[in-house]
Amino acid sequence: MPELEKIQEQQDGGLIHGDYRLWLTSMPSNAFPVPVLQGGLKLTNEPPKGLKANMTRSLTDIGEERYEGCSKPREYKKLVFALAYFHAAILERRKYGAIGWNIPYEWMNSDFNTSELNLMMYLDQQPDVPYVALNYLIAKVNYGGRVTDDKDIRTIRAMLKNVVRSEIMQDGYKLSKLDTYYAPPEGTLQEALNYVSSLPLDEDPEVFGLHTNANIAFELKTVNYFMDTVLLMQPRAAGGKVAKTPEEIATEMAIDFGKQLPQNMNLEKAHELTFALTDLGVENSQGVFVRQEIQRFNKLLSVIRKSLVDLEKAIQGTVVMSMELEKMFESFLNAKVPGNWSTVAYPCLKPLGSWFKDLLKRIEFISDWLYNGPPRVYWVPAFFFPQGFNTATM
Repeated sequence: MPELEKIQEQQDGGLIHGDYRLWLTSMPSNAFPVPVLQGGLKLTNEPPKGLKANMTRSLTDIGEERYEGCSKPREYKKLVFALAYFHAAILERRKYGAIGWNIPYEWMNSDFNTSELNLMMYLDQQPDVPYVALNYLIAKVNYGGRVTDDKDIRTIRAMLKNVVRSEIMQDGYKLSKLDTYYAPPEGTLQEALNYVSSLPLDEDPEVFGLHTNANIAFELKTVNYFMDTVLLMQPRAAGGKVAKTPEEIATEMAIDFGKQLPQNMNLEKAHELTFALTDLGVENSQGVFVRQEIQRFNKLLSVIRKSLVDLEKAIQGTVVMSMELEKMFESFLNAKVPGNWSTVAYPCLKPLGSWFKDLLKRIEFISDWLYNGPPRVYWVPAFFFPQGFNTATM
């Protein structure tokens, strides 16, 4: 390392040819010279994406010598392939969010390496393959040591038990419901890698024991992340003298929304039939329901009204631009419903402009019910809690 630092100093002094390049790979080290780090480009080795890439990395890291070094070669090769498949599958299940795992755990190569060492040790030291012990050690200790959710523990044990079992010794044993994924015949490491390279790049969710529809959630998440990244990179500066600045755009939107926003609904001015009493002397069930809806809409209106005023003042500089207001400002520019609104609002996927028009129509419908009595026709999707309306009506 000190010699490397001297070479770097010579390069800085112009003593080394200008086209000379040095490519270094290193594990984390406290002895690595700081000047070398400062003078070079840093690249990090990210974990591979996809079942195919994960399995290739796991098997390649083992190496040909170790792959052929077990006293029970057939059992080792079959089980280490199953272990590589299991490691890749539990990592890739994370991309499906809560459908894959309740908590996204950070499993690493060290978990696989430890399990592979245990596998080699058990096969070398015992006459038979201890499937029960291997399942317990790998699923409950090596990988399960990171798992905290009880349902996730059940899942990881079930996934491992599906591949680490006596049937894995049969050539062609399917690792999932799909015919593509199976345990290849005993052979060299290169033959195993060749089989892995023949696997499809885009794996079906059934590989991980999930329904095909799980891809919908994953693809939506991917597209939304991509769109958010594109919007983040979009320049915010005005393009010329005529173009409006982002601050002007957000201010105009805030003023426009503020003008259209109605006042909170007044329960004291309700129609006599809206909260009419039953023969038992209690408020009718639909009246109870609409009262709760009005309270929710009034809360939403209050939040919107206050945040619009605060945003205008923050843009003018008269109040501090908090993190919440900054996110609201960005949402206005990206035509998205601000987070401080959506947390107290009903579920809706509309963009900001359509969302606000929809809000006004909902409030108009609820206000008509409040001030003019129960309507002849009910707009069920307008409610915060439509199930409550069904229960009240019954």
